[in-house]
Parts: sequence; C-alpha cells; structure tokens
Amino acid sequence: MSAHTAPHRVDRLLRGTAGAYALLGVRSRDRAGHPSVWEAVDVRGHRLFAKRHKNALMHERETTAYRLLAPALGGGRTPALLAEDTRSLLVVTSALPGTPVISTALTCAEEQEVYQHAGRLLATIHAQSTTGAPAGEHLPWARERERALARARDARLSDEDIEVLAEATRAEPPPTVLAYCHGDFGPRNWLVRRDGDRLMLGLIDFERSHVEAPARRDLMRITLQLTPHRPDLRAAFTTGYGRDLTPQERAACRAWAAIDCPAALRWALDHHRDEEVIGYARTVLDLLRDPSHIA
Repeated sequence: MSAHTAPHRVDRLLRGTAGAYALLGVRSRDRAGHPSVWEAVDVRGHRLFAKRHKNALMHERETTAYRLLAPALGGGRTPALLAEDTRSLLVVTSALPGTPVISTALTCAEEQEVYQHAGRLLATIHAQSTTGAPAGEHLPWARERERALARARDARLSDEDIEVLAEATRAEPPPTVLAYCHGDFGPRNWLVRRDGDRLMLGLIDFERSHVEAPARRDLMRITLQLTPHRPDLRAAFTTGYGRDLTPQERAACRAWAAIDCPAALRWALDHHRDEEVIGYARTVLDLLRDPSHIA
C-alpha cells in the first residue's frame, strides 16, 4: 500500500462521506507505526480527516463527545463528525481551521488570550450534563499508587524521584465533584486561528473524554504541567474558567500529578522520547520535590 492510498475500510468510509477524494497523506501513526489518521480533500476542496481508534472505548468516547460536547462548544470550535464505522473503529470528521497552539508563534499577549479562551472552553465542557457520557476508570487509591510507583520503576526513575512520588501519593486526594472532562486538554489539541485582530480557539481529539474529577487530568494539566512558571497564563485561564480552584481541587491536582507523572514518562519513552511530555513530567517532579513552589 503506497502513501497515496488508504486501507480499504478507510477508503470506503471516505467515499461514502465525500464521494471522490484525494488522499493528502498520513498524519498520525500508532505506537507500532501503523497509520491511524489520514488527511484527504474532496472535489470541492474541503479537507477531511479519517481516524482509526486503537480500541472500542476510545471510539465510544470520541463519537459520544461529538454528540454531547461539540454542540455546547458552538460552531467552529470543534470538527464536525461526518461519518463513523463502529465495527472498524473509524470516524471521518471535517477539518477544523487553525494550527496547534504548541507549534504556533504567539506573542505573550496572544498566549494570555489563548489561555483565557481555553478556560472558557473547559468551563463549558465541565458544565455539561454527564448523562450518557462514558465513565472514567475508578480504582482504589492504594491501587492507583501501587501502579504509579511500579511505572516509575519501569521508567527507570531514580530512587530519590520514586521517593518524591511515594510521599506525594501517601494520602488520598480530597474528593471533588465529577464532571464531563476532555481528558487530554492542552496546546497539542488547541487549534488557534486569527480572525481579524482576534484569536479564535478550537478543540480536537475527544477520544479520552469521559466523566471524572476535573482535577484528575484537565485541571491538573493546566496548573501543574502547563502554567507553574507562568502566573500570567494561570491567571488568564482562571479568568476564562470563571473561578479560582478550590483548596481541595489544588490538593487533588498535586496528588493526581504524582500519579500521572510516571505514566507520562513511560508514554514519552514509548513514543520516540517525546521531549514535550518528558518536560511536563520533569516539571511535576521538581514541583513535588519543593511543595512550597506549588500554587
């Protein structure tokens, strides 16, 4: 199969959605190196993406989010779900205009504007009804801690780092209210575009969206991974979000950051030493080592 042809089931779904199309290329691959996202263009010049999920749970999460979350976020904020094939774990979506924030040159003022928009988007997501939304995994805290420390050893963290994680996870985080969450909320999945003198922000990749405590991933990521050294971006986000985090949410973010850190490192090592994710994990370790620096 050449780079200019799609697998049979991908081709069939694209043709059933767009009719004639031209394949522009493979845009993402799974851990084994197999194509998982294809970009195409139809005869009217509209760009499309076909995506194959790695399992049925991710397929369910993403297709459900397009039905339940996308309408609440408003037009132009998410791609549109054009077709799905549950048996093949495939979806076809429209292309959302813009470029990923992580690879877009922005001024300091523009970064602040982006984070304020991001806060508004996340507040909208967290305000949605959880009825019909997939539930997240819930393990006893002792099991979460045991698994995280095992991953830390697998990732060959130093004994000192493992002790930092062990201490940060010794106490179970305070319970917080559950909400519909994006699950992978960050600059890789924020698409920004300019509309005159304004910036517009959109959101992609809902395959990890489900019901859980926002501090588990969404808020933890913002506070412990993305903004610990940028109080201006933290303030912009909370302005958009509409409120500051509660003391319980901040404590939960710290505990969940320690749980997430070894998994993030393991993922980065399995994905060609992804330096962005390694950087997030190292930031968390440094902050946990000196808790006085954590907001």
